[in-house]
This record gives sequence, structure tokens and C-alpha cells, in this order.
Amino acid sequence: MRHEPNVYTLPAELVQQPGNLPAHCSRHGNEAVKRVDFALQSKVEIEGNRALSGNVLSTTDRLGQRAKKVRVTNVKGWPLCRECVRFRAFWLTIALVMFAGGLLAFAGSLLVGIVADTSTVQAFAGVAIVGFVVMIASAFPFHRAGMARLVGAATSADGQSIVIVRPSPAFAAELPRP
Repeated sequence: MRHEPNVYTLPAELVQQPGNLPAHCSRHGNEAVKRVDFALQSKVEIEGNRALSGNVLSTTDRLGQRAKKVRVTNVKGWPLCRECVRFRAFWLTIALVMFAGGLLAFAGSLLVGIVADTSTVQAFAGVAIVGFVVMIASAFPFHRAGMARLVGAATSADGQSIVIVRPSPAFAAELPRP
């Protein structure tokens, strides 16, 4: 395990086995009330200029580059405190309500607009647009509830380790020493 100030690196083999992680949350340092399994991805830098590559072929090429470079590590038994569990549940609930409400508004207004009188079609079109925008916007609270964002960790570029940025002192104190 290598560590710089506020950055700790754990071998991928260590986090892939349950029971090897500390008993405290990495974000708050509180006692863990839940242990979760999830996949961590590496952060990938893609070559090329995004502004000049707006067509379908260059976008497909960029997606191919990303797929070749990204590394995924399956983490087993990461500790979450009550505050982390509540934070994640809150943002996932917001995302679900936004998505379901947007879908209901979008689909419902289209169906009612088809059946309704032609004079009300514009109002239903407005509701459909708002519903569609809310559905798309539900990605933002879903992202806030993401495990990588919550725990402050990512897989290294080579996939051999997990990088934890600014863990709580209680979590860092329980990490295995090199």
C-alpha cells in the first residue's frame, strides 16, 4: 500500500476479498452499519479533441478507445456508515421520483393528447416536454448517489490497485500497513 498526503493506494486483490477493509466509513469515519459490493472503474483520458469530433464515427471511435482503456475492480464489503446509507438512499429516491414522474408526465400527456380534443394538444405537448426534461435530469441525482463518488475511490489506470482520495482518519488508521 502506497500513500501520498490524503491519497491511499490499496492492491486490487485486497479489496476483492470480503473482510479485508476497515470497520469505519471512508467518508465520515463512523462505524459501518452496512457493507456493500460494487464495481469501481478507472478514470480514462481519451486522445483527441471533443469539440472537433462531434460526428457519429468519431464518437464511436472515442467510445471504443474508452472501452479498451477502462479498468474495473469488483469491491467486496466496502463499509458504509448510517450517514452514507441515508445520503445514498435520499439521492436514489430523488432520482427515482424524477424519472418516474417525468416518464408518467411524458407518456401520459402524449396518450391524453392523442385522445383529447385538438385545442388542448399544445398544453399536452408542453407537459410532454417538461416530463422528458425531468426524466433526463434524473441522471444528476443518480450520479450523486454513485458509490465511487460516495466513497471517494477509483481503480488505478492499470487496474492493479484502488486509489482512495482523502479518506477519514479512522478509515486510514485501519488500513493495512506496507
